[in-house]
Amino acid sequence: MKFFVTLAALAAVASAITITEPKEDAKLDFSATNTIKWTTVVSDPAEFQIALIDQSTSPETSTILAAKVKSADKEYKLENVVATPGTKYKIKFFAVDNKNSGQLVESQTFAVTKSGVKASTTPAPSAAPTNTDAAAAESTSSKAGAMGTAVGIAGPVAAFLAFLA
Repeated sequence: MKFFVTLAALAAVASAITITEPKEDAKLDFSATNTIKWTTVVSDPAEFQIALIDQSTSPETSTILAAKVKSADKEYKLENVVATPGTKYKIKFFAVDNKNSGQLVESQTFAVTKSGVKASTTPAPSAAPTNTDAAAAESTSSKAGAMGTAVGIAGPVAAFLAFLA
């Protein structure tokens, strides 16, 4: 009887969601596209979260890579992931539904050989005029007289004096 209970327990463990890539000791270049692959069974959750785990720190650090990944997709493409190169990384899947909770599975340990590039927050230069440029242009155009000369307070005074003469 004990044998059948052990066999049933092993079968249950073997049939759960399993990460097949990255494999043990894989070397991933995070500046390029990498693929996480997995197998599933009917009892696995429909969606889960993917996290990158850096085990070189204590405590380990976790970065969420994707929030609601569909189990049925069986793979997820990672693009431009920023991570410090090192040899103690894992991928973990976490449940995101009400029926399951916590960690579902973790990958074998792999290395990150190159980091992706952090996204820039510097805005691109714009050819459109700024509000300051538009206000200056409006101010200048409102001061232009019929002859194309600037008309400030001196313009009307000069015109009045010319009229008297």
